[in-house]
Amino acid sequence: MPHMNTPEDVDAWFRDHGWFPGRDVTGTVPAMVDEITGQYREAGFPVAPFAAATAFLAEHGGLRLTIDAAREDHLYFTPYLGFRSAPAEVAELSGALGVRLFPVGLDGSEGSPVLIDERGRFFLVHHTGAYFMGADKYGAMIGFAHAPMRDAEDFYV
Repeated sequence: MPHMNTPEDVDAWFRDHGWFPGRDVTGTVPAMVDEITGQYREAGFPVAPFAAATAFLAEHGGLRLTIDAAREDHLYFTPYLGFRSAPAEVAELSGALGVRLFPVGLDGSEGSPVLIDERGRFFLVHHTGAYFMGADKYGAMIGFAHAPMRDAEDFYV
């Protein structure tokens, strides 16, 4: 993972993996949303998209950012189910935060879903707990690069 301390560092990392200002993959968002909502519904924990989630996916959907090339670890911005108990943990986190969450990606190294809430904040559900990544894309990626991240329970209502 590259050195990340500023929004410019984040943009450079994203650009290295196919993002550019004004990128628009809106046409692919319905299929991504249908796939993940179906998987969560089948797991018994339905999720529904909202404006912050679809806007993020419209600009970043389908990107695969390299975390560690030697280990073949990537951060995927395509909604994936994640580890087996992820839907239940996402539902629990959503209730504790008092906001809806939607999966917009996956940390491939651990199978941990990356989530966005209705305010545009990012969270990560990991087998060790739930974490606040950042208040926006930039804070989330800088936080991700400088783990450990804050516990999500700091944001419970």
